[in-house]
Amino acid sequence: MMIRVLSLTIMLVAISTASFAQGYDALVRQAESKIAAQEWDEALTLYEKALATGEFSYTDFYNAAVACAYLDRIDEGYSYLHKAVRAGLLDEDRLSKDPDLEILRTGDRWQAVIDSIGKELEALEKACPEIREVGPMVDLPPPRLDGTVSVEAALQNRRSIRSYASDPLTLADVSQLLWAAYGITKTFEGAPPFVRGGFRAAPSAGARFPLELYLAAFNVAGLPPGIYWYQSETHKLMLISEGDKRAEVSEASFDQNHFKTAAAAIVYSAVYERTTVKYGGRGRDRYVCMDLGHSAENVYLQAYALKIGTCAIGAFTDLWLRKTFRMTRAEEPLYVMPLGRME
Repeated sequence: MMIRVLSLTIMLVAISTASFAQGYDALVRQAESKIAAQEWDEALTLYEKALATGEFSYTDFYNAAVACAYLDRIDEGYSYLHKAVRAGLLDEDRLSKDPDLEILRTGDRWQAVIDSIGKELEALEKACPEIREVGPMVDLPPPRLDGTVSVEAALQNRRSIRSYASDPLTLADVSQLLWAAYGITKTFEGAPPFVRGGFRAAPSAGARFPLELYLAAFNVAGLPPGIYWYQSETHKLMLISEGDKRAEVSEASFDQNHFKTAAAAIVYSAVYERTTVKYGGRGRDRYVCMDLGHSAENVYLQAYALKIGTCAIGAFTDLWLRKTFRMTRAEEPLYVMPLGRME
């Protein structure tokens, strides 16, 4: 039986208003305890309430399907399985072997669930290439190396901001924020290939630099709306897809209020193998998360200095975010940081 476990990232990040996040998390924890106790009716009721908040994990749908199977609510069970697949549960072997789903593994409707996994995997393969395709490049203005706000003032006054003024960001703003997040601060002649150009504004365990950054531009003066990949080695943006993707980014992030007024969003992913090849499991469990925290705090401080608000979000549907940003197959999404002028 697959029980939902909150990731460390989600546990450590304020993902919405406190009452909203706690309501969802509390309901899911109660539902999990009912699943473990095989109290199927109570578990299903709790999952229904949790999903009604608008937030979800594919495991929520999966566990709801298990409860339906034991309650002989077959139609609902299939419905929840389809939702689980659409939310990112693409493990056909697990579905086919879980004894909790035995009653559902018959006939055309079960085959339709399996077929839907194949379709999602095919769509994911098309959306997420093995190697990043080359697209048009956008030169970013050079970052400024001085400012009018002290580090101490930024530390004292930085807060998570979830609502923004309607004014656009500028290309210079975007340049400064991306540089603060992961820009090159010292070139390194003859460096190993994994250093990828030099040392960056944020430290990294073993200089493995596992992070990748994207920009979703909604309202940035001088930059057409679209999805861009930040090429930190050259301090340039590469166009991934054109058009305003606010709706897609918002939907992937459970339609949190931040995106209604955000002018842009920085999205982080990680290629874990860059770090685990040296540090093994400790790299995945600790070091990559540390790297992310270093970089995101830089964004917070730089944003405050620019009178820009942001808020780190760890609650999203991985599969949808990967598709929207056309991440390579080696990447896993970690953070979304909406950006906008402080009101």
